[in-house]
Amino acid sequence: MKKVLAFAVIALIALSCVFSGDVKFVFGELAQHPEILFGFCPTLTTVGASYEGLEFVEGDLTQLQAIAGGGYAQLVLFQDPSTGKPLLYDQGVYDSIQFRWNLKMLQGFGDSWVEGKDLVTVYVGYEGRFEKNIDSMAVGKERKLGYADAGLATLGNGRIKELGTWFSDHGTTRQSNLIYPDLAGGDAAFMNNLYLGARLNGMDDRMVSNEGILAELKLQFAPGFLNKKASYYSVTLNAVAGTTLYELRDASTGRNSFSIVVLDRVNLNWTDGSKVPVYAQQPVSLGRKVRGFNTGSYNTNFTVVNNFDIRFAGPEPFVDGIFPRANIFFDMGYYAGDYLNTEISALSMAQEYGLERFLCSTGVQLEMSFFDMFDLGLQVAYLLNGSNLRDPGSRMITGATFFLDF
Repeated sequence: MKKVLAFAVIALIALSCVFSGDVKFVFGELAQHPEILFGFCPTLTTVGASYEGLEFVEGDLTQLQAIAGGGYAQLVLFQDPSTGKPLLYDQGVYDSIQFRWNLKMLQGFGDSWVEGKDLVTVYVGYEGRFEKNIDSMAVGKERKLGYADAGLATLGNGRIKELGTWFSDHGTTRQSNLIYPDLAGGDAAFMNNLYLGARLNGMDDRMVSNEGILAELKLQFAPGFLNKKASYYSVTLNAVAGTTLYELRDASTGRNSFSIVVLDRVNLNWTDGSKVPVYAQQPVSLGRKVRGFNTGSYNTNFTVVNNFDIRFAGPEPFVDGIFPRANIFFDMGYYAGDYLNTEISALSMAQEYGLERFLCSTGVQLEMSFFDMFDLGLQVAYLLNGSNLRDPGSRMITGATFFLDF
């Protein structure tokens, strides 16, 4: 594994040196661990390079991208590892040391009505990852265990458990469980997935202002013959529309002084397979996409969400692309199908536990934006409908934020 990562880094450096004029920096991902500086310190990142010196279709952009990185993250498990039913309390918590690498080719076709952009871009890629899963650094820390919303008795406080203890307390072992395949059979997991998609780009995005539409259809799949701990597919349709209501620029510098932008996103996803690993469950879970809820919760086959934002961008005092921003949001989403890696329907669980299938939240994000790649700040969300599984009974949720979702 170390040889593979070393080779990827050397290849990126060599590519940058040989084709420096055609190579551009690519920012991949940024994440945090909530136990490290309250989540305000980045603990995982991926970066890379995009080579744009080829031209397979005259006048249209061809890109070859290589992205790599890693770090340290906390993950939370919201299904009973023995039965697969949703957990209303005592979720599993563990830490993951991760290394990731991503190779991607993109090809544009046609001219968008936005100057300088291709109308349609198709892409295909490969993503690999190595994960070393360990007990959480928060083992022994107190947390709430009650679940008032479902009418169950309040259980008071409990403590975060070691991963092995958590599995055994739920009637199974980490090695033999079928709900979390990437946690079975050992501490480490090496997994691969392939993906392809198409993006329609009619969005004039100037960071402090937006005008137009952006739509993308993506298929991601991890075939069983490439993986021991993963076998699944995931189809996502994502569409964003935006318009600038007001924009004021400094006459002397041309930089933004103040702007108001409205954006709306619709996201639909269907995910299924015999072995859907945790890393694939997290981003498609409805709890991840309705702000204020918990990443990994409400992880079923089908999710649909609408995110509505009103963004107020402040002045760019020194550098284009660095500015304060306040974002008022309103999210609503719905989940259906079966819980992942089970044949347990969301409808039956909603009826049994009194869970809402419609989630809704509102709130505000106060942040500093850095070139629209990441946004460091604070998020305050109020849960209008649906149950907070991680912090039972709480409706007001605060936390660090590192990026806008669309």
